[in-house]
Amino acid sequence: MPRLKAAVYVQDPATREELILLPGEEPEPRLAALVVNPDAWEVPPEGRGSLPIAVGEPDPTAEKRVDPEPGEAGGSAKKSPPRRSRPASAAP
Repeated sequence: MPRLKAAVYVQDPATREELILLPGEEPEPRLAALVVNPDAWEVPPEGRGSLPIAVGEPDPTAEKRVDPEPGEAGGSAKKSPPRRSRPASAAP
């Protein structure tokens, strides 16, 4: 049975009592089903899927695609240079 690696607060569905499940505990299956965060477990319970996948990491096997700039039909239109503000002049 999987063990918790973090303290978790759950509400017992039968008694509606607030329970604190402590790190290292192996809660009974009816209470373990209430802990839905896979990061709370040392090893996720069976049937909950695999460990979470990192988000934001680029996929090295994915094709690199460059989208045209907004407003460009086929990438053939020239883009105007960005506008720059003038520096504030100092008072004499």
